[in-house]
Amino acid sequence: MQISDFNISANTGKPILTNTPVQGNQPAVSMGNISGNAQITQAAEGQLFRGQILNITGDQVNILMEGNQTLLAHMGESVNLNIGDAITFQVKENNGTNVTIKPFAQSADMMKDNAIFKVLDVNNLSPTAKNYQIAESLMNNNMAVDKGSMQRIMQQSYKYPDASIDTLVSMNKLGIPVTESSIGQFEAFMSNNHQLVNNMNGMSQSILNLSANVLNDISSSASSNPQATLEILEFNQTLLSAISDEGDIADPNLFKTGETVTLNDVPALSNGATLTEGMVLGEQTVASTADFTQQNLQMLSDKTGLTPETLNNIFDSLRNMGIPEEHIQKLADDSHSSMKLLNNINELLKQTNDSDISATDIKAFFQTEEYKELLKSGIKEKFTLDGNNMKSPQELDELYNKMYEKTNNLAEAFGGKGGSAGEQLSNSAKGMQERLDFIQNLNNMFSYAQIPVKLGNNEMNSELFVYMNKKKLSENKEDVSALLHLDMDHLGPTDVHVSLRGGMVNTRFYVEDEVSAKILDEHMTILEKAVNEAGFSLKNEVITREPSIATSGSMVVDEMFGVDLEQSVKRYSFDIRM
Repeated sequence: MQISDFNISANTGKPILTNTPVQGNQPAVSMGNISGNAQITQAAEGQLFRGQILNITGDQVNILMEGNQTLLAHMGESVNLNIGDAITFQVKENNGTNVTIKPFAQSADMMKDNAIFKVLDVNNLSPTAKNYQIAESLMNNNMAVDKGSMQRIMQQSYKYPDASIDTLVSMNKLGIPVTESSIGQFEAFMSNNHQLVNNMNGMSQSILNLSANVLNDISSSASSNPQATLEILEFNQTLLSAISDEGDIADPNLFKTGETVTLNDVPALSNGATLTEGMVLGEQTVASTADFTQQNLQMLSDKTGLTPETLNNIFDSLRNMGIPEEHIQKLADDSHSSMKLLNNINELLKQTNDSDISATDIKAFFQTEEYKELLKSGIKEKFTLDGNNMKSPQELDELYNKMYEKTNNLAEAFGGKGGSAGEQLSNSAKGMQERLDFIQNLNNMFSYAQIPVKLGNNEMNSELFVYMNKKKLSENKEDVSALLHLDMDHLGPTDVHVSLRGGMVNTRFYVEDEVSAKILDEHMTILEKAVNEAGFSLKNEVITREPSIATSGSMVVDEMFGVDLEQSVKRYSFDIRM
């Protein structure tokens, strides 16, 4: 039933149809002994009252209120109403002469309306729209509707006016501290926009923006600043140090000259003999450039996830700046990861005479697309887990703590520096910390973990929710169930329900379309083999979801905050320390 606003003109005359009793719920506002139209002009905006439709004549509607007071309302537009309907109205506007009311609830659930108004009355709370909403939300969440709960939610709604009542009630039910930050995190979580990978990508871009700004500022004064090259390299080292681990730091003795040289760098012997690969000249060993091109690039590509072409372009840029081939070889040999390579490059440039490489050349190198790719790869290494080498749950604990520590380092090192780009980076780091805090709060209630994973040169976000149904816990004590949500580049959002009973593993994959389902079916033997090798049997099902369900977001979120919240949880604990 569509019902528009009603325009009511004050009428102090005698009420009509006053002898017709109200059926069902009684209104929450006492109108006294004067006419309904006169009484309603005294109501505050936002006030609620109940009324029954007595008569409809053209655009005029007679509404019977408590105390047999009658309103004569004029409909703003044609609507469908039925004589006898009991409706909750709200005073929308009141200028003292003309009053506009609107249906607040169409009373489809009469029992709920009765209960809400009764609760407000028992607790001596006025029937305002906000009080009604709070009571309704508390009831919908199976929470106690008492004066203390009502006042707590009301105070929070005044303190955080942009937060919805449902959000505040849900957070109170789950025991999540209500702050401006946690409200934003909770709403992002409920809208499936809460992935740590998104924070990581945003922070990567903030780092690139800050680097560009600082490099531009320093290089713009390079002609009058003989220390410009050193300042650029020191800034870059500070940036790398904030997100590096101890094993990523470069060895300052790595690029000492006179140890290994290439055929192209050593002049012919005085006796006219020809140098060959592997020839030893005192302390010097001749290295093969061809071997480096064919072997080392591919090995380094496997370690960093960057393509051999990208790595070769980085090394070519260094060669163009005059870096000896022997040092290029050492970069490849000593760099076991993207972050190690970044630190080694910076150390190499620091040890190079600044008269040979200008600040302009170094700035240009740091701003090449290939170097930016390397930097982003290094950040991914430090803020994701390697999906191919994960062995223990403690790795996730360690990752969270390292992420918190590194974002704190970034905020301390660059907060207030680099203008708006430095502020953006500081905010990105803070946002990452707030998301980690929120995940920890969730973990206090649920066995929930969010796992940013790096697979090759790609990253993905996954969510793990382990739960046991309380009702079945006593019957099947060995049953364990989990939901895993994956955001995949090619499969799209994929949900996996896994249950274990005895030696049988049951899996159900939920995908968005038939193409994704076919891909999973074709590769299911790999999963079956892995499960069998672990000593279990596998029963699997692949399900294509309905479009409305497929676009609703993560099943993990739906399960955690859906209708079945009463669950016995085995917590996966982790701690985050500053």
